[in-house]
Amino acid sequence: MDRRVLGIILLISLFLLAGSGILMYFRPFEKSVAAIHTFFAILFILAMVFHMVNNKKPLKNYITAKRLSKFKKLQSPLMLLIAIIITLGLYFDYPILNNLYAFGNGIRNEQLGKKEANFDYQIIDLENTLGDRSISVELKKGEAFQYPLFAIWIEDMSGNYVQTLYISRVIASSTFDFGEKINNDWEPAVLRRPESLPYWAHKRGIKAEDGLYMPMGNSADIDANSGATPTGNFIIHANSEIAKGNYNILMELNQSYDWNEFYTKDKFPEDEIYSGSGQVGQPSLIYATEIAPKDFDAKTYKLMELIGHGHYSGKNGGLYADLSQITTAKQIADRIIITIQ
Repeated sequence: MDRRVLGIILLISLFLLAGSGILMYFRPFEKSVAAIHTFFAILFILAMVFHMVNNKKPLKNYITAKRLSKFKKLQSPLMLLIAIIITLGLYFDYPILNNLYAFGNGIRNEQLGKKEANFDYQIIDLENTLGDRSISVELKKGEAFQYPLFAIWIEDMSGNYVQTLYISRVIASSTFDFGEKINNDWEPAVLRRPESLPYWAHKRGIKAEDGLYMPMGNSADIDANSGATPTGNFIIHANSEIAKGNYNILMELNQSYDWNEFYTKDKFPEDEIYSGSGQVGQPSLIYATEIAPKDFDAKTYKLMELIGHGHYSGKNGGLYADLSQITTAKQIADRIIITIQ
């Protein structure tokens, strides 16, 4: 092909590719712009093939770098390596490399009235738990998520406690990082919070020395299953020794300071726990799902459903089905999924 004609085709294609690419970056998808971009991308590729055929020798010399210094001979493989690294980084969504794409995507979503969702998950592996049953719990946070305390456990079909799969560390030990303020600095301290996870605590059924069902630390049955409170979406991988059968898996979660119009700070003035601590807010919520023997035969997913709440100050281990006075607490978790394999 005539080099002059080829050069004109390449130049026109380059300008149209650049223009349509800029439009596609800053504006929502339009079929007409995408069609222009696609057509001239193909034309540009074909023209480049003819250009390479017409300039085989110069291009070969550029790549092999004959009669050049050793440093210049390394330029071609070095640039190829950089291109491969950038391509892999973009393909595997490496954060820094994808900032440019994310910026344009944010502009396009804003024009469409959309919000970009972030589904990054914190993975928690409980390596010290025993058993050949793998049970994972995935929680996607909701709009009201503010680092709630929670417990996950297994019961038989009669409601008898079997095993704790995960428990927030501060509940397992009753030692809170921000326990007491000394000289204007927060220090760890033991705090008794019977209102935090009362349903789980009473199901577990072990009293501490002070008569409360909340553990005081050094509890052999839950130490290996305790961990820090996740700060966002999370997936917990635990193991269990349960035999194949019918069970319920439950999760209780509770977030402090989430008062509403019904559960106000002074709602129960005679209750020393609720009105005394000033931390309670709405009561704990309990989610549950049932698993059957067939669920152990292959990888199975179960969606947990909200079934009730615990006592607002933890005075008992009752399950209260009336959720009419619960508001924002229902948005702590967007979804909770159990995976069995």
